[in-house]
Amino acid sequence: MTYGQSPEPTQYSGPPGGPARPPGAGPAVASLVLGLLGLVLPFLPMAMDGFRQYAGLPFALGGLVFGVVACLGRRRGLAVAVLGLIVSTIALGIALFMVVSYAL
Repeated sequence: MTYGQSPEPTQYSGPPGGPARPPGAGPAVASLVLGLLGLVLPFLPMAMDGFRQYAGLPFALGGLVFGVVACLGRRRGLAVAVLGLIVSTIALGIALFMVVSYAL
């Protein structure tokens, strides 16, 4: 390079850290974990008098929400999301059965 000449322009290669990763399977895994918690928690041998029948409801509903989000989005882990939806639906059914049978 001689004095008075401008340096050659450099190519922009994107943000530092490499190319952007595709969306992961986070909501699908969250759906499966919450569904399993909703399925197992009411049957744990703990003193949960008056609370046991409601213990699985929030986890089952959260699992359903995350499962629907994972199925609708363009993400990896569709099979895990479907499995999470199935487990969460079973957990919700058992929780609702426990609530109704406790009320009777």
